[in-house]
Amino acid sequence: MSFLDQTGLGLMLSIGSTWTPRGSGCQFEIPTRWGSSGRINLMGCFTFDGADTRLDVRELNGNCTGEQVMAFLDTVARTCDPQRLTVVVLDNAPFHKGAALRGKIPHWEAQGLYLRYLPPYAPMLNHIETVWRQLKGFLMPRRCYDSVAQLRDALGAALTALGAQFI
Repeated sequence: MSFLDQTGLGLMLSIGSTWTPRGSGCQFEIPTRWGSSGRINLMGCFTFDGADTRLDVRELNGNCTGEQVMAFLDTVARTCDPQRLTVVVLDNAPFHKGAALRGKIPHWEAQGLYLRYLPPYAPMLNHIETVWRQLKGFLMPRRCYDSVAQLRDALGAALTALGAQFI
């Protein structure tokens, strides 16, 4: 069984807070150094095969889309054995349920890949969320990087520690 999900890691300035008078109409903005270019988005598939586990990841260009999910599932389907049941569990994100994706389900099932969806509002049932928490909270606890290259290096080291494979 595999759990598919996506996560984003971004460069940030130090976290801060301020007080403003209520109703003053004054809005305080914190400028960002990197904007959307300071973000790395990953899609991952965490697989249980008996006692063995595997993490497959792919870096996304921009935000996650239905086309990227379908391309990722095409890659997973190519590794499936039609004689062996392979189930991918997805959450209910809109890009996991589009019409084009639903149209490809018979093709993937012919390859031995079946999709199942978690119940709504049940992220605690998605095992890959534990992997993302470990990645962000323990393996990459630093929240500010001086460049995207530093972020990518830290991400690479963390994913290596998890034994992740880029697909």
